[in-house]
Amino acid sequence: MYLMNDIIMSLVIVFGISFVSNILPFAGAPYTVITSYFIIHYHTSLIIIIIYIIVSGLGAGLAKVLTYVLGIGIEKPLSKNKNLPLLKRFINSKYFILSLFILAILPGLPLDDYLYIGGGVVRTSLIRMLKVTIPAKILKSGVEIPLEILGIIQISVISGLSPLELTVISSITFIVLGVILAKIDWEKIYSTIKQKYPKFSL
Repeated sequence: MYLMNDIIMSLVIVFGISFVSNILPFAGAPYTVITSYFIIHYHTSLIIIIIYIIVSGLGAGLAKVLTYVLGIGIEKPLSKNKNLPLLKRFINSKYFILSLFILAILPGLPLDDYLYIGGGVVRTSLIRMLKVTIPAKILKSGVEIPLEILGIIQISVISGLSPLELTVISSITFIVLGVILAKIDWEKIYSTIKQKYPKFSL
């Protein structure tokens, strides 16, 4: 039986990992997978699982404050980025809030970092963004963590790998994916879509 102090310490670690992994733009670190590992390790109750979900979501959501600040700090270097004009138009469009919520939920795709960096550059309301992002991150954790717990257990049984080993492998995979996504020319993709669907414009 694990002591409550161990669980509290793991919650602090989960918050820290969720926070730090979401500071790094486009890193895509799977903090929910790491959270799932702790839940499996400690055989926690439903109430504790819910607390893990909330803590991981809060850490991930609050980290975007620093991503936003990063956008302010790199405004001049970013002024030549090919995707910046698209970001500015998008942030001022009617699609922004809904898209921020959706992108904040998407698993393994750190595309909301683009919006937070862009938000910092154009000085849009940080509070407005956080009101959308924090609930979205908690919801994301609430969906992903139970699925990952089941997946990790099943894959562990089939593959013979421990939950810790699977967590490390998943972390590396998502980080590589995040780097790949950061290199995509989203402006070019948007232009192609706009040519095919002229009504879709920002």
